[in-house]
Amino acid sequence: MSSEIIDLDILNELKEIMEDDFDELIETFIDDGQKQVDDLRVAIDASIAPDIRRIAHTLKGSSANLGANALSETCKVLEHDAAEDNLSDANNQYEKIKNAYEAVKASLAENF
Repeated sequence: MSSEIIDLDILNELKEIMEDDFDELIETFIDDGQKQVDDLRVAIDASIAPDIRRIAHTLKGSSANLGANALSETCKVLEHDAAEDNLSDANNQYEKIKNAYEAVKASLAENF
């Protein structure tokens, strides 16, 4: 997978630091990330801007911690829009987040 999807240097550094706990970190990211993507869809469908902002913020942070910078940046856009109560592009941003999350998940499976 492309380094644009995930920064493998960050992941390799985390793996070295965390040793045996690294696999649990990846598993938690995948499980929690899927729940956040699913919850984001529900919040967007219901047009609940505070929930959209909170979920996007959480996914932004966990993605950045793993070096999934494109996913993190996409979440940042949606978080900002939701904070401004501007949901006009929320569905488009959701699709970008969902696709970026799936790409990160595939990259993690391929590399770790």
